[in-house]
Amino acid sequence: MNRWVAFVVLCVASVACGEDAALRTADWEGRIVNGLNAVSGQFPYQVSLTSATYQHFCGGAIIGNHWILTAAHCLTGRKPAEVIAVVGALTSARGGYNYDVEQFILHPNFNEWTQQNDIALVRTKWSISFNTAVFPVKMARTYTPANRAVLASGWGLTTLSVPKPADRLQYVALRTISNEDCSERFRKLQNRAITPSILCTFSRNEQGTCMGDSGGPLVEDGELVGIVSWGIPCAVGYPDVYVRVSSFRAWIGAVTGVY
Repeated sequence: MNRWVAFVVLCVASVACGEDAALRTADWEGRIVNGLNAVSGQFPYQVSLTSATYQHFCGGAIIGNHWILTAAHCLTGRKPAEVIAVVGALTSARGGYNYDVEQFILHPNFNEWTQQNDIALVRTKWSISFNTAVFPVKMARTYTPANRAVLASGWGLTTLSVPKPADRLQYVALRTISNEDCSERFRKLQNRAITPSILCTFSRNEQGTCMGDSGGPLVEDGELVGIVSWGIPCAVGYPDVYVRVSSFRAWIGAVTGVY
């Protein structure tokens, strides 16, 4: 957890905190709010990145037999030897298959303050064995426009008022919005910009992502279109913001050989 997260949680919980303050310090790790329970095999590409003591801290998506795509800010301040990738699980940090991590590769232009280029690769020490519950997701090749039906998935808090992670993998159906619309909704934002390499979703208040599962996948028709990056906690009328995967296909392919 980086230095902004604790302040944002307190800010959202307190009426005394103004909207502008929340916008200045917005930096969260996405979780699913008002989602549904996933079933076995529904999201075979879903990854739980955990500490060495199996405490879930971020999500990810399998894209190859050694490779997991996640958010760069999930890995700052961590070491590969201290992280375990759990795949094929429905419950947080229980069940599934565990893989030791060999390497982190953050995007070379990742900016921790602005969250631009918030994308990273995790390489596992051993090849991931695929089956009906564990399988890579195809990455989107084209720009995802507005008003597309998408699914976000992850573990964690289902509401800010109950500080306990959901035990079961959750998912929620959302809609993409245009970058122009997203930028307008964030017009008071001071340190973040909605650039072409960003993708936004918004459906309604009290539905979306929240604290604890950054790096998790956003898919459209089975293709990975986004990686959870940042937003204003939690499902309170602001869009959720993702890294647009299609914008980074060349970098991902060059590093991993996965296209």
